[in-house]
Amino acid sequence: MSLVFRFGAMAAAHESLINLLPRLPSIRITIGETSPSTTPEIDPRLEELGEHLHNNDGEPPFMIDNGILRAVPKKKMSYRRHRTKLYAPGNKQVQPLHNIVRCSACGRVKRSHFMCMYCFAEIRTFLKGLKRKNGLIEDPVNPQTDLDPTDDRILYPGKVINAHDLQLKKKDYIPKREEPLMFSRENLLHKKKKW
Repeated sequence: MSLVFRFGAMAAAHESLINLLPRLPSIRITIGETSPSTTPEIDPRLEELGEHLHNNDGEPPFMIDNGILRAVPKKKMSYRRHRTKLYAPGNKQVQPLHNIVRCSACGRVKRSHFMCMYCFAEIRTFLKGLKRKNGLIEDPVNPQTDLDPTDDRILYPGKVINAHDLQLKKKDYIPKREEPLMFSRENLLHKKKKW
């Protein structure tokens, strides 16, 4: 660099000395419209999508917004799990579930090749009821059921609950969660149109 500066500082340099130096490439920046040969071609699928949106009043095709169902986290992710998911090597990262489907019996979301937990609970309560009916399961008997009322009052003094605490126990102020609708094709937001 110092050689270049020295030559640049010289007022009159001999032409033979300048020709000995290697020539630096000139940098040319052009701003403006480029020639049509250098413009990339537009993907025909994008053109087709644009025509479809224009013809159907801006409604997207059926396959857009019809992706894979994903599970929603119910609690805040811990610091450790968050770091593991982000920065662990590929084989140790938490992998997303791609096998989430709807249950064919009740319509709730479940993992494919696994039993729906709602259906499992229904079957379990049904079978427990049958076992109770047949006498295979006996309810545990409370040994203090046959106590004298005086003994009961002495051993287990009754707790007096005021009206305010009783109203709080009812939990009417907590909004109830609505039951999800059964899955059907009529409830879809984007109806499938014939082209």
